[in-house]
Amino acid sequence: MEDRKKGYSFHDRRGRSDEPGQGPEREASSGEAEGSSSPEQEDQPDVDFSTLILSFASAAVISMGKMPDPVTGQTARNPALAKQNIHIIEMLHEKTRGNLTRDEETLMENILYELRMNFVES
Repeated sequence: MEDRKKGYSFHDRRGRSDEPGQGPEREASSGEAEGSSSPEQEDQPDVDFSTLILSFASAAVISMGKMPDPVTGQTARNPALAKQNIHIIEMLHEKTRGNLTRDEETLMENILYELRMNFVES
């Protein structure tokens, strides 16, 4: 008789399928071994909540035409995209209320104020 504890057993079946091109075969063919990282990933800083907010804020500023796109070097205005990024930050501010550190709360309030003022000016 097996000496196993009674309980639940979980098996992760995500990404596995009987169809060709799905599952582990597809992952192995992408050229990346499990647990390895590319040089680009090693240079990336850890992402925390403040970094997430700052990335949405940067996208909004770029969309307002206040800063050139770092990829293209072009300055272009897209008010709808700027507004969308501001709304995302507002939504995150509302949904995380009471769960932020004092620094995160201050960052969000200041960023939202600055973005709103810049949006009205643009």
